[in-house]
Amino acid sequence: MGFKLSLEIPVFFSALAFMLTVSVNSNLLIYRTCYVLLHHNQSNCAKLGFVNDNATETLEKLVEPTATYIQLVRTIVESAFGSVLCLVVAPWSDRFGRKPVIVVAFVGGTISLLLHIVFAAVDTLTPWFMLVISVPIILTGGGVSFFTVVSAYLSDSTTPEERGLRMGILDVVMALASLIGNTSSSYILIATNYFIVYCIATACQLVALGYAIFFVPESLPERETKNPIAGIFSKSNIIQMLKTPFIQREGSKRTLLLLIMISMLLGFTSTGSGQLFFFFVREKLQWTLTKFTWYGTVVNILGLFATAVVVYLFHTVLKIKETVLIFVGSLFSVVSLITLGLALKDWQVYLGAILNLPSYGQGALMRSLISKLVHEEEVAKILSAFNIGSNVLNPLSSIGYTALYNATINTDAGLYNFVTAGIVFGCSIIFMFALIVQRKASIEEYDVLESDENSSEPENVIANEINST
Repeated sequence: MGFKLSLEIPVFFSALAFMLTVSVNSNLLIYRTCYVLLHHNQSNCAKLGFVNDNATETLEKLVEPTATYIQLVRTIVESAFGSVLCLVVAPWSDRFGRKPVIVVAFVGGTISLLLHIVFAAVDTLTPWFMLVISVPIILTGGGVSFFTVVSAYLSDSTTPEERGLRMGILDVVMALASLIGNTSSSYILIATNYFIVYCIATACQLVALGYAIFFVPESLPERETKNPIAGIFSKSNIIQMLKTPFIQREGSKRTLLLLIMISMLLGFTSTGSGQLFFFFVREKLQWTLTKFTWYGTVVNILGLFATAVVVYLFHTVLKIKETVLIFVGSLFSVVSLITLGLALKDWQVYLGAILNLPSYGQGALMRSLISKLVHEEEVAKILSAFNIGSNVLNPLSSIGYTALYNATINTDAGLYNFVTAGIVFGCSIIFMFALIVQRKASIEEYDVLESDENSSEPENVIANEINST
């Protein structure tokens, strides 16, 4: 490999901080909603997620709709402001550099985790304080803008040949952080308390921030330095970003790019399902927080190997195209989601996770494919445009999925999985058309090369005759 890992290290520590808190946040949200907002007995509320009996099952049904509503509002607020910031952050980084955006995002994450500590320390704070916790992240770019710039950083730092592998390494780093964070979070919580968990997460985030400041180099060799603040509000940057996906490109690249865009936008309508899985397994299978984190551990271990196989073996070594791997992976995702929707036992949930393994690495493959279809200076703009679509559709998806889940919680809490399966199947159909377009373009390119070779043969014959005389 002709590259050195640099950005992956702080991203690992930041992702570890996030994964230490994500399941714990959901549990704390339910706990605070139960006794602070709904005024149930605090001792009984404290059992939620830790003790499984008839009393907690009944209490769970009463608390979950309110908790999911708070989570929904938080998602909408983060997505709305994230969309606005994504309009300006990625184009700004094309001109003034990637590192400032990354460092500022880590600062926002650190402040947010400090607010987590306050939330845990003050036992009577309302669960609506979760919205305050989101403010520093929103004001410093949000997660979508951050990962857009991270992807652009990796694109700047690699050649097209090694880009897919580098994107895959980032996914593995994230999965490893998820594995460690998911596995340890519930045990740290049981052994200590919410306050200690958040302190450990804050320490990890501070490591990420310090490493980014002192050891991560800027990826753009040439960048502007004049009036960076004014550059944030440049209207031309926003217009150019919105126009970039639609400009004419050589061959079938624009068609492929637009098909990818349609597929991704359709996929974004299912993002609201992700926040329901924790509530789904608690309601339908009565999982405790420990059982949920163990499931996350197993899935992440399998995911590490699956990502390595898909991205490194299939794509990098065997040279299988990204479109083929994404198409096949999406079909397996459909089967996985149907299995989850039908699940009545724990082993069936694990089977669903195993069936989903071929879809791992799709994010890296998608980013790699996009970077090959556009010019290097357009990568951040394209990814930003896609992520704005995500931020717009994500809250709409959350509203729809939350309404569906709350309406079916007493009949079949897993019904939303079938809706997601239908959406993912639609994405796979679109990628099938992308495969056809790519295949047709390859044949046309081959025909052009063959005709060029044939047309050059008479010239070669004449040249040889002249040389022989």
